[in-house]
Amino acid sequence: MEGRGDALAEADERPVTVMWEWLVENAWVMWLIAMIGLAAIEMLTLDFLFLMMSAAALLAFAVSWVTDNVVIQVVTFALASVLLIFVVRPVALRRLNRSTPGTVSNAARLIGLPCQVLDPVTGRSGLVRLEGDTWSARSVTGEQLTPGTDVFVHDIEGATVLVAPYPAPAADGGPAPRPSF
Repeated sequence: MEGRGDALAEADERPVTVMWEWLVENAWVMWLIAMIGLAAIEMLTLDFLFLMMSAAALLAFAVSWVTDNVVIQVVTFALASVLLIFVVRPVALRRLNRSTPGTVSNAARLIGLPCQVLDPVTGRSGLVRLEGDTWSARSVTGEQLTPGTDVFVHDIEGATVLVAPYPAPAADGGPAPRPSF
């Protein structure tokens, strides 16, 4: 009976050993998967960090065709990642920012836009409608703003917009000046 148990234990270890041997012999597959996965993450983040790591995986992929030594491949990936992230990425980000000067993106583009109070806004809480979405809001001045009041986005803190009422009408009876940013 012990002979059969030993055979079963050996049979259970065999597929793992065969799989590990195959992965070591074909490490290029893992580098290819890593490269594609990191590039896919980069498409979601758009920060050039994962792009640099994807390029490092591409280099490790190329090294895997030259040598089967996994340690050399991992060291290549690590060194290339560090160099690309700390040398190439800053240059690429500067070039990108220089090619699109004055472009405001994400939440910063909302500053100065009009919005309407939905629930009373105080210095602590409230809700406003901003470009069709409902945002949590706080009053910059601390005064209570009633529902239906038109206000503008003064600043953004996380997922909360800081709003302020429009300035009072001009003394000559003309329209109130719009805030400028």
